[in-house]
Amino acid sequence: MSLAVRVIPCLDVAAGRVVKGLKFENLRDAGDPVEAARRYEAEGADELCFLDVAASHEGRGTLVELVKRVADVLSIPFTVGGGVRSVEDAGALLSAGADRVTVNTAAVLDSSLVTRLAERFGAQCVVVAVDAKKAGDRYVVSTHGGRKLTETGLAAWVAEVTSRGAGEILLTSMDADGTKAGFDLAMLKAARAATPLPIVASGGAGELAHFAPAVLEGGADAVLAASVFHDRIFSVGQVKRALAKAGVPVRPAIPAGLEEIAFDERGLVPVVVRDAATGDVLTLAWANEEALALTVETRKTHLFSRSRQALWKKGETSGNVQRVVRVSVDCDRDAVLYDVEPSGPACHTGAASCFAPIPALPGEEAPAAPPVRLRAEVEAGAMRPSDPFGLGPLFEVVAARKANPEPGSYTNRLLAKGVEKCAQKVGEEGVETALAAVTRDDAGLAAEIADLMYHVVVLMAARGLAPAAVADELAARRGKRREEK
Repeated sequence: MSLAVRVIPCLDVAAGRVVKGLKFENLRDAGDPVEAARRYEAEGADELCFLDVAASHEGRGTLVELVKRVADVLSIPFTVGGGVRSVEDAGALLSAGADRVTVNTAAVLDSSLVTRLAERFGAQCVVVAVDAKKAGDRYVVSTHGGRKLTETGLAAWVAEVTSRGAGEILLTSMDADGTKAGFDLAMLKAARAATPLPIVASGGAGELAHFAPAVLEGGADAVLAASVFHDRIFSVGQVKRALAKAGVPVRPAIPAGLEEIAFDERGLVPVVVRDAATGDVLTLAWANEEALALTVETRKTHLFSRSRQALWKKGETSGNVQRVVRVSVDCDRDAVLYDVEPSGPACHTGAASCFAPIPALPGEEAPAAPPVRLRAEVEAGAMRPSDPFGLGPLFEVVAARKANPEPGSYTNRLLAKGVEKCAQKVGEEGVETALAAVTRDDAGLAAEIADLMYHVVVLMAARGLAPAAVADELAARRGKRREEK
């Protein structure tokens, strides 16, 4: 094995939304495909797969307009399938921004479609999706999203589409899909023995430990998952690090801005942790590459213990978790700053900070310690918060995009469309947030609220409205309520 193994999040889409179920049934809403695509690329996904899971069953084509919207925010390869029945269908998707198309049901009904697609667009554009099930002592191919079982054996079908010019096999275990019980390794081995083509393993991932065996034992060239990413059970970066630890070559998933950190000879960098509301320094610790990546991905403080030689999450035993609102790197890139919102004491002694004043230097009087600024004081209005809801760092990023546009930036595309478009997006995200409040779990609601707050900040930037103006209004309302009492 020499080529890097790809990690591919899959967007199973129905009615314009990401969905997930068990064996393609009892589908539940899992978010907006455009926002999901943007997040997965930021996490370090090597590719993205978009499958319209209801297209074949409903006898219609893939949602081309939605494909255009997703492709517009991506720079990584993008594979699209579901309802591709002709060369013309495939051409429409490729023109909409897809890099490759998958065929399944239509190819089983007419295998010459694979040949026609390869001749027209090249083998590199043709992925044959194989949905297989166990039937007695063998694996057979299913169609229509796993709803119809055929008599065609897995190995024979894989061998046939290989001979017809397919460029890749997307192999899904319909028995394992959504179960989170692990990939069907026997199925992967059977397909591997029938073709030299790259195989993407799909169906069943539920733990980090499931991914490496799909490659090392099953012979897969790529691993695909959906619900574990949609539900934020773990990130793309965590999967890549688990694969790397198992000896599987992967492309590193380093969050943007952390690529050139100057780690020391031990692979560590010092981290200053600071209270984002008060400016008080809470602790000085260390982080390795994994700790930094997890901090960025989860927005929770992760560090590396030199004494235990182990990764640790602040608050994992005490409950005093720190929400990270900003990660900064110094000018020499050899030190990092976390600005956090602490939920309790930072020090193991129970003190708010690990730092305490020392006696005066010889010949000098000890200066008076600066007053400790408590979060309660901020919330009570004794100190006016300049950053309601911790949106200041986000506003700074958006304002920077406005001042210095970056090619391909989704934020810049929104800002370029003006206030009306930005306001429209806030309305759309508000509706999605309201729906999530009654239909989704806490993680899903939190994700939609985050989307809403992001678009609110973009609207503020489009209007030139600073967070301090919102803070002033909130402070005025608090004062009015006190007067009414």
